[in-house]
Amino acid sequence: MNTRINPDDTEVKDLNIIRLKKGETVEMSKALGSSKRLEILRHIIREELNLSQIAEKVQSTPQAVHHHLKILLDSQLVRVVREETIKNMKKTIKFYKANYNPDGINLISWDPFNDMASSDLKSRIPIQEKPVERIVRKMAKNFFKDVTEPKIEILTSIVKHLVDLSHETMDSLYEDYKLELDDKLWNLILLFTNLSVINAIKKLVETEDYKKDVENLLALLYEEISEI
Repeated sequence: MNTRINPDDTEVKDLNIIRLKKGETVEMSKALGSSKRLEILRHIIREELNLSQIAEKVQSTPQAVHHHLKILLDSQLVRVVREETIKNMKKTIKFYKANYNPDGINLISWDPFNDMASSDLKSRIPIQEKPVERIVRKMAKNFFKDVTEPKIEILTSIVKHLVDLSHETMDSLYEDYKLELDDKLWNLILLFTNLSVINAIKKLVETEDYKKDVENLLALLYEEISEI
């Protein structure tokens, strides 16, 4: 017997845009402080898998995966979506699915710094284009009346440029003021700077008071281009 626990259309959320309550951040950071758990999450973002299937994909034992799943379940990063009862056996097989998508934007802030080389940190900054595109897709309907792929591409490019420029500006300040900061701490500061730019743009396109200013700016730019 197949018992569906959660609907199929439950949206997988992005960790970079959720709001965590006090205490949840600690639980999530603990849960994500393992490369094996991150690997498990990446597999069950794509499809519903049972314990044995997950163990096979991550090349681990069912006992070890069970331990990791318990931590992920307790931190609400994972949910049980359905259960299958095997005929003639008093056994129920659970299938798991990720609640959150641990993309490249977030991983730097959750991985244990002691296990990460400075070069690894730097390789994740500036933010890659794919996570930016996902965020743009979420807010595009608030920006465009008719959302098309070319518009998504243009807006993604603009947001990415702004993030990269903020990164370059911060690096320039770092050099100008000769700041003596640990590389890992500095990269964490850069990460939050980049995320703040993305969140600022998100607010610009989602908040009515700001949307009018954005529309006015676009209208002025259109006039300038038309006159060329």
